Amino acid sequence: MTWQPAPDRPYFEADSKYGGLALQDLNLRYLYEAAKLGSMRAAADSLGVAVSSVSRQIAQLEDDLEVTLIEHGRRNIKLTQAGELLIAHYSDQSRLNEAFEAKLSDIKGLRTGRIELAIGEGFVGRPLSNMLVRFNARHPGLFINVHISASSNEVVSLVAADDAHLGLVFQSSDDPRIRVLASVRQPLCAVMKVDHPLATRKLLKLADLKTDRLCLPESSFRTRQLLRTAESEEGVSLQPSVTSNSLTLLKGLLTASEFVTVLPVLAVSEEVKNGQFAAVPIDSAALQEASVQLIGRLGRRQPPAPLRMVSALTTYLEACGGRFDRADHAGGEIETT
Repeated sequence: MTWQPAPDRPYFEADSKYGGLALQDLNLRYLYEAAKLGSMRAAADSLGVAVSSVSRQIAQLEDDLEVTLIEHGRRNIKLTQAGELLIAHYSDQSRLNEAFEAKLSDIKGLRTGRIELAIGEGFVGRPLSNMLVRFNARHPGLFINVHISASSNEVVSLVAADDAHLGLVFQSSDDPRIRVLASVRQPLCAVMKVDHPLATRKLLKLADLKTDRLCLPESSFRTRQLLRTAESEEGVSLQPSVTSNSLTLLKGLLTASEFVTVLPVLAVSEEVKNGQFAAVPIDSAALQEASVQLIGRLGRRQPPAPLRMVSALTTYLEACGGRFDRADHAGGEIETT
């Protein structure tokens, strides 16, 4: 989560001056959102205001500071050097505010707090929902915002940018800004309807899928990237008929036809349990060693509320089965190594 000021309160509390104007009179939220999302329209949609309001606030900031903050005449937002400096200051202040709120929460106890959790679509299901229900019952004063992302790469980006305290991903990338807090092995399997000819097999090779109609996650998904690694190692090239960034759509295609996909079992656990789908292991080292992971930003001190969620999520991952690895996150600090 990135701390943001309430819309009706000034962001700065200092008495310093820029261009003869008190900093506490400035509201950087509109500029920050536009810079983060890349356009005034995207910022307006996120904030629930008109595009003209975003444009007007940024123009007012420029007038007040007597400096250009964005490069005008472009479709997408590009900050000037002054704009980058201002946003960097905003981000620094955000982190200081979060650190203050964390220390204050320590004093007050875990009665209030906010948790920003980013997850891939494949985690959406009854097991995670049940965990959130139990967590909310134990900590009714904590607010939880769950952001559903299309891919694990997007979750990694949100965590690295401090827009989420924690993330659940499938096989996170080697991003140096990310630390894996807990991990459980979750092999990729061939998934199909239970009456599909391949459903009775105990083990499949990638070559067994070449003649089937395939619907696969699109190339931005870690699942697909691992599958390509396996294809290269096995000397096999799989040609999907359909690709999508929606697991819901892929599942719908399996239900409606004789398609086969490749996914971690966790993403289809409910359908396998109720006898709708079959998940058959694939004989590939790259796919067998895949895992689901709980991640945080390296070096970030987690406030008490997200730290408590870490404990709940590690328990959730343990219930997913497989080989479990837990990182040491005692004290809330995700240390830089």
